[in-house]
Amino acid sequence: MSVFDDEQMEFADRYERMADGELLALAAQPWAISDAAWEALEGELERRRIKVPEPESAPQIVVPDKRNLVLLRRFRDLPEALLAKGKLDSAGVDCFLADENMVRMDWFISNLLGGVKLMVDGDRFAEASKLLKEVATAEFEDE
Repeated sequence: MSVFDDEQMEFADRYERMADGELLALAAQPWAISDAAWEALEGELERRRIKVPEPESAPQIVVPDKRNLVLLRRFRDLPEALLAKGKLDSAGVDCFLADENMVRMDWFISNLLGGVKLMVDGDRFAEASKLLKEVATAEFEDE
């Protein structure tokens, strides 16, 4: 007996204890189960004289568009990088920090990695650079 046959028998035992509705839900998504599971499921549905339903379509995989990311700034320390990222985020400029987690785990390797890198879309580079060069001039009042 092969491994496939052993698996199929295990699935057949499991499916024998399941309700009709549960079996139909599995049969509606054949792409989500293995070949051995499908063979056992078909056998159980046939034994119960249940017609195999029309399967749902497989979920579509969406591949995100590639982004043209460029390096805006490097930071040795994480807090400074987080402040710069926060300033860009609040202005609506999409950005992210590269090597942030590595520096967070071991700050000593920051120099080895070239620091924490603030990355932005190439189209927004000038705008992001200008935002980071701005000096905060708002005055705050104490209550």
